[in-house]
Amino acid sequence: MKKTAINLGLAALFSAATISTYSFANGNLIKKEITKSVKAKESFNNIEFGFDKATISRDFEAELDELVAVAKENGYAIKLSGHADAIGEYVYNWKLSKSRADQVKNYLVNKGVSASKIASTEFGDTKPIASNATSEGRKKNRRVEIEIVD
Repeated sequence: MKKTAINLGLAALFSAATISTYSFANGNLIKKEITKSVKAKESFNNIEFGFDKATISRDFEAELDELVAVAKENGYAIKLSGHADAIGEYVYNWKLSKSRADQVKNYLVNKGVSASKIASTEFGDTKPIASNATSEGRKKNRRVEIEIVD
């Protein structure tokens, strides 16, 4: 009788899978391992938002649906970080960045990801990834960052 086991750890999701085959020969258990590369998404794009908005654009639903599939299939936890551009008051931007992270979390939960597997935090306008002096830079700063955690 031959049995096969596939071990996928967090590192394996992003690089390789170890396939273990077990068989018996002359009363002895024989284990044979083969490591194979697997293709999975290593990172997820930031979810961007319109000015003064916390509504998820349809443009980002496919990205979030892919995140849902990876999270549900592998049971991984997700860390969400909400951000805002520098237009407006500090406290308002902080609340807006929280609303953005909450919207992404709600989307994931409504698609079947366990709420207990999602952590979110907000940063307001304190961690820009682009210049707030240009409209293009501000657009990039209005975002939720996604990280898969162990």
